[in-house]
Amino acid sequence: MFIVIMGPPGSGKGTQAKILSETYNIPHISSGDIFRQAMTLNDEMSIELKKAINQGHLVSDELTNKIIARRLSQKDCQSGFVLDGYPRTVSQAKALDTMLKDNNQKIDRVVNLYVDYRVIMERLKKRLFCKSCGSSYNSVTNPPKSSGICDQCGSELYTRTDDNSNTVEERIEVYDKVTKPVLEFYSKKGLLCTIQGNVPVEVATKSIVDCLEEKSF
Repeated sequence: MFIVIMGPPGSGKGTQAKILSETYNIPHISSGDIFRQAMTLNDEMSIELKKAINQGHLVSDELTNKIIARRLSQKDCQSGFVLDGYPRTVSQAKALDTMLKDNNQKIDRVVNLYVDYRVIMERLKKRLFCKSCGSSYNSVTNPPKSSGICDQCGSELYTRTDDNSNTVEERIEVYDKVTKPVLEFYSKKGLLCTIQGNVPVEVATKSIVDCLEEKSF
């Protein structure tokens, strides 16, 4: 199954993407993880990426698409994937369609996690991330089994410095302006299902799976 999961920062899309990856035995493709991995390489695309980031520039759609295309061309993506953090713009969504068409693939579903922005603000204040493997938690809704310790690898958890009110408001504004049109793009294609995210993780997961396995919605 080829899935795109979307939602504003703090909506829980990373958590749900990992669950879907395990449920359907498909890779979780996080744009953030791909960028971090690319930064460790020394090829032409990675050098261009490092230059843009080090200079404080936005990474262009063209470069982003190339980096994503390289990942999606790998063998483990041939039978499906769940994309998290991409596409962020309509231009990227159109590029993704082209990438997949070239491989005789297509997006099956686009999951939109809807969460009230007031809830997002509270969630982000309680987010925790693993320093080693990048796993994410929430001290209230999705806490680690041992306080401050990652369930997956046992490394220390930390709070991101940009999970503060001012920065979060800016990120939500960017999401509204740039990414919401992507939802409209997929809605017109009949691929979008919107899921209520103001609920416990397992409840949201059930709603997502129900939506994914419906023939129409």
